[in-house]
Amino acid sequence: MRFHFSYLMLSAFVLTGLLATSSARSEETQAGGLSEALTQTKEVASEALPIEFMNRPIFTIRSGVSGFTQEERAQAINARIKIALDKSREDQISMRPTPEGGRIVELNGAAVFQVRPTDLDPLTGETIDEAAQAASQNLLTAVHEAREQGKGLVILKGAGYALLATLLFYLSCRVILWGEAKLIGRLQTWARTGHYKLATVIQPQQLCLTLEYLVNFAKWILIVIAGYEWATYTLIQFPYSRPWGERLHSYLINTIQDILLAIIGAMPSLFVVFFIVLLTRLASGILKAFFTRIETSQISVSWVAEDTARTTRKLTQTLLWLFAAAMAYPYFPGSDTDAFKGLSVLAGLMISIGGSGVVGQAASGLIMIYSRVLREGEYVKVNGIEGTVTRVGIFSTKIKTANGEEINVPNALIGSSTTINSSRLAEGKGLVLHTAVTIGYNTPWRQVHAMLLQAAERTSGIRAAPKPYVSQTALSDFYVEYCLCVQIDSPQIRCATLSALHANIQDVFNESGVQIMSPHYVYDPKEKVWIPKEQWFEAPASDHPKREAV
Repeated sequence: MRFHFSYLMLSAFVLTGLLATSSARSEETQAGGLSEALTQTKEVASEALPIEFMNRPIFTIRSGVSGFTQEERAQAINARIKIALDKSREDQISMRPTPEGGRIVELNGAAVFQVRPTDLDPLTGETIDEAAQAASQNLLTAVHEAREQGKGLVILKGAGYALLATLLFYLSCRVILWGEAKLIGRLQTWARTGHYKLATVIQPQQLCLTLEYLVNFAKWILIVIAGYEWATYTLIQFPYSRPWGERLHSYLINTIQDILLAIIGAMPSLFVVFFIVLLTRLASGILKAFFTRIETSQISVSWVAEDTARTTRKLTQTLLWLFAAAMAYPYFPGSDTDAFKGLSVLAGLMISIGGSGVVGQAASGLIMIYSRVLREGEYVKVNGIEGTVTRVGIFSTKIKTANGEEINVPNALIGSSTTINSSRLAEGKGLVLHTAVTIGYNTPWRQVHAMLLQAAERTSGIRAAPKPYVSQTALSDFYVEYCLCVQIDSPQIRCATLSALHANIQDVFNESGVQIMSPHYVYDPKEKVWIPKEQWFEAPASDHPKREAV
C-alpha cells in the first residue's frame, strides 16, 4: 500500500484553511450555533446540560429557574455573554452571592449566569464557591479566545504554525517510509542468506513475510501517532479550535496514564502468577528428572514400570500445570470481567462438545499403555496390520511395516481387536519367527525335522540359543504340517532372515531328495503308504540321533 502524500497535503491545507476561515465568523453566528447545539443536547441529556462558549465548556446546569427550562436558560446565558462582550473590552470577571446560596458571575459588570446549588454534581462533592470559581476561570479563558478570534494577526500566526507542523508531519512520514523500505530490504537480504538458527523451524520466506508485516504495522502506528500529534498541535493554534486540541492532548495523556496505572495496579497479581509459574516449573522439572531415571532404568519403584514411566510423567506434569492454571486464574488481570468469564464458558463448552471422541481415544490409550499391551520396538500384528511398534501415544499407535510404511492405528481399534505380539516372550529384545511346510506321510517325520533344523543352522541372523525347534502342528488327511520356530535378534532383520530361511529350506530338501508338496487324495493306492523302520533315519536324520526321543 502506497502512502499518497498529495492527499495528505491536500487534507492538511483544507483543514488549515477551514480553521483560518473560522476567524471570520461573527459572534452572532457563534451564538446561533451554540443555541442549535444546546437544542440538540436536550435530546441526549435532559438532566445535565453543559454551557459552552467558543467550544469551551463553562459550567453545567442541572435545573431550571423560575419556570425557564435548561435550554432556555442556556440560550439566555449565551445572549448575556454576547452583550457583556460588546459592553467593554476590559473583560473583568466578578462574583456575588445570592439569597438562595448561589453565586452570580458577572462579566464587565453585567451578570451573565448564576451558579445555583441545584447545579452542583452531588457525586463530586464540589462546593458552590469551587464551582463558581471554576466557571469564572473558564469564562475568562473563553472570552480571551473570543477576542483573539477577531484578530487577523493571531489567525495568520496560527496558520503559519499549522503549515510548519504540516511540513514536519510530511517529513516525518517520509522518514518513516524510508526507514520501512531500508528495513524491509535488509530483511529480504537476511532471508536470502539464510544464516540464522531458525532456518530449521521456519522457512525463510515465511519468516521474511511475517517480519515485513510487523514492519508495515509499526509504520502505520508511527504515522498515526505523528498524525495525532499534528492534529493536536494544529488545533491548538486557533482560538476557536483550541479546546478541541486540548481535549485531544488530554485524552492521549489520560489514556497513557490509565494504561500505566493499570499496569502498576496489576503488578502484585502478576507477581503472584509469576511465583505460581515458577514453583510449578520447578516441581515439573523435579518430576521429569525422577521419571526419566525410572525410564532409563537408573532407579526402580514398585508402582511405576519402565515402559509406563514416560506416560506417567506426562500425565502428572499435565495435572500439575492444570492445577497451577486454576490457582493462577483469579490473579490474571481482567479475570473478573464478564468478557473473560464468557470466554471461559465458551472454551469449556467447545471442549465438552467436541471432546467426547477425544476422551474415548485417550481412555483407550491409557488403558492400553498401563495394561502394557504394546511397547515400542515390539513386533505385533493388529487387525491385519503387521509390523514394528515405533511409538505408543495417548490417542494412536504408529506401526512400521516390512514394506517401510508407517501406519497410524487408533488406540480404540487396538483395544477392540486381537493383538499378536511376537516379541513379548522372546528373550532379550529378540523376535519369535516361525514358518511352516506340509509334507506327505511317505516322508519320515524325523527326516523332515532334521532338514528344517539344518536349514535353520545355515541361516544367519537366527539365534543359537534358545535353539530352534520343530513341532508337528497338525496331522491332516493328506499331509503332515511342520512348524519351524526360531528367534532372531531384532525385528529389523525379520524379512531378510525369513527370506534366507525359506531359501535354505528349499536347498536342504532338494539335497535330500524330498519334495515340498501337499498331496491331495485322488484314489486309494495299491499298497499301503507307510515307512519301514529301517528308513526312519534317512539323511540328514542320521546326523541327529538324539531326535529319536522326540
